[in-house]
Amino acid sequence: MSITLAIEPAFSLAYQRYAEFRPGDTLRLYVRTSGPGTGGLFYAIEKDEAMPGDAVFEVEGLRFVIRPTDFWFFDGGQLGFDPTYGEYGFRFANPRLEGQ
Repeated sequence: MSITLAIEPAFSLAYQRYAEFRPGDTLRLYVRTSGPGTGGLFYAIEKDEAMPGDAVFEVEGLRFVIRPTDFWFFDGGQLGFDPTYGEYGFRFANPRLEGQ
């Protein structure tokens, strides 16, 4: 199974600038909840290695990987960066998940 995810170059470059990731790094994108009982979901990111079955996206020198168990959250989504919000202007949108 494959997924579609748009990762804007500005997203990758901002992680390199603010989180000090470097070209050639592999970063895992995954889903987390925001707190006990809230049910809020958000994406998280950490340095990792690619595993068999991962979806792999290479953008501006960074390699983003996603496990199949997290495809449902990212499939059809877009990761971007808006500098008007400062160094934490990362944004994720997925029209498939709206209204659920």
